[in-house]
Amino acid sequence: MTKRHGRFSIFGALLAGLLLSSLVGIGLTLYVGLQTAVENTRDLWINMTSSDLADAERAVEERLTRLANRNNWIATKVAEGILEPDSPSFWSESIPSLIAGDADIATIGITTPTGEFIGYDPKTHTLLRTKADLLDVKIAQQFPQAGPAQSQPLFPYWQSTLRQVVVGEAVPLFQSGEYIGVLIQYLPLPGLSRDLPMREQDDGRTPFVIVENHIIAHPSLSNWQRVNMRTENSAFIPQTLEEATSVLPRLDQIGDPVLSQRTRWQPVDLGDSIEKALDQRLNVSQVVINSNYNIIVTRKSSQSTAVPITFGMHFAPSVFDTEGRRLDLLLWIGAAVLIGALITATMIARYFTQPLKRFSTAIRALEEGNLKSLPHLPESRITEFNDVATSFNKMVHTLHDRERIGRLFGKFLPPEIAHQLLESQSDTGTIPPNKCVASTLFVDLQGFTSMSEKADPQDVVDILNAYFTDAIAVIEANNGIVIQYQGDAILAVFNAVGELPNHADAALDTAISLQKLVHTKQFNGMTLRCRCGVNTGELVAGSAGAPGRLSFTVYGDTVNSAARLEAMNKELGTKILIGESTRNRLNDPSRVKLAKEVLLRGRTETTAVYTIHIDGVDDTSTESQATSRI
Repeated sequence: MTKRHGRFSIFGALLAGLLLSSLVGIGLTLYVGLQTAVENTRDLWINMTSSDLADAERAVEERLTRLANRNNWIATKVAEGILEPDSPSFWSESIPSLIAGDADIATIGITTPTGEFIGYDPKTHTLLRTKADLLDVKIAQQFPQAGPAQSQPLFPYWQSTLRQVVVGEAVPLFQSGEYIGVLIQYLPLPGLSRDLPMREQDDGRTPFVIVENHIIAHPSLSNWQRVNMRTENSAFIPQTLEEATSVLPRLDQIGDPVLSQRTRWQPVDLGDSIEKALDQRLNVSQVVINSNYNIIVTRKSSQSTAVPITFGMHFAPSVFDTEGRRLDLLLWIGAAVLIGALITATMIARYFTQPLKRFSTAIRALEEGNLKSLPHLPESRITEFNDVATSFNKMVHTLHDRERIGRLFGKFLPPEIAHQLLESQSDTGTIPPNKCVASTLFVDLQGFTSMSEKADPQDVVDILNAYFTDAIAVIEANNGIVIQYQGDAILAVFNAVGELPNHADAALDTAISLQKLVHTKQFNGMTLRCRCGVNTGELVAGSAGAPGRLSFTVYGDTVNSAARLEAMNKELGTKILIGESTRNRLNDPSRVKLAKEVLLRGRTETTAVYTIHIDGVDDTSTESQATSRI
């Protein structure tokens, strides 16, 4: 059996293919699914946070816009002389009615460049006259340099007069073209933060609002203020802006590790799909702290003011715990599906490869030519396999029939001729005539005709069958083809079918072997003798006869001359006679000797015929005559 180097069994190939497709398919599905789930979760929280921050910004902007509109309206009316800040009704009637809708305003008042503060306290409904906050005085002194202007917010700071952190909305006042001071509406920081999502979210998000590097809103801000910020009874009076803003914690003071590591924040690439859905002012960053992955979403205020407010939230790692448990469950389900796929792939591979293995075994047996060992392939539920099994079984049946026909043909025709007829695509049974140069051997038994007339017919047949069996074996061993039997005579040809270069030597060697055969063996108890004629020349081989009854034969003068040479042995007392044409084609012509110049029947000129000395046969002094045991 040929070794199959570098090849794989169909089971291994099919199983590997199924396993590979299962692993790749399920692996990619899990990988993409998990990645998509994580990204979708992240994007969902980012979008949700973006919406919350937009709401917070909108709330702040609406609050500051109301304050700014009120300031601008008052400044306009004062400039037009409709409202007079020096009039008692301005503080007792106009201002209370203007701020009636804003309960969170701590106070509203005017700080003069000289350092005096005149205002209205909405909680006590009283007029305030006191020394102005130092920072407010500085603001009042700077405003005239720009002339009449629109209201603008002030950075959150400690207002010593009110003794709390406030966000101011300031506008310069001009009366009759003369600058009289700055009108400031004070909004306490808790009031500003009221509409913001300042409580730590139940979903794990931590909100914050920062101005530059200071925090003005954070879940931990109130605790920090209780510990670090001065109380209302404090006499703290800031002298500089830095002192006024020192009451606000910096990013690294609130105890939030994410905010304290702001310098390490790295931008996150959200991709085109979510980026289009987000505001251009939204920034998403990430930072890893103590092996915890955090996402920070920030949004800068859209107002172009001197107060750069940034709203933001960061996700605590716990945000992803629930989704993580879902992903773990998905991973376990995926692993179970993968194991199931592996088991299924093995079963499918085995189910599909069993018929193929049987078919492969049958094909190898067929290749070895052992028809008897060919198995009968069972039916299959798979259509294609069932078709293959049915076709193979039919083919085996056909091969058995064909082999049987070949065996039967071989009893009546030379095997080569029978094989040629079976291989032919025609049903006519004819073999095209073939003109060739070949050697013909004609063998006839001596005295067998007279013997057969006295013997029992069955004995004659038995003797002939025994003789023909051995004689044909000798002829075929020398690549000769028995063309026909003529009673007890045999006509054989060499090189008429197939290529036999040394056909003259093969024919002569066959004649010698036949002589030795009959001189060394008895056939069914009978001693036989034969004469051989060998001739070489051009002849025609092919089918001959009626369309319904054909036989393969050779004909031509070469064939006739071989028969005449065989008959002439009786006259010359020889056992083998060889034509001159055969002698000339021998590899060693000297092995034969001239017997006589004779005139063969049908010829007009004499021709030389040759014979050969046969060791072990011609050395016998006398030969027994053919006798019958009957």
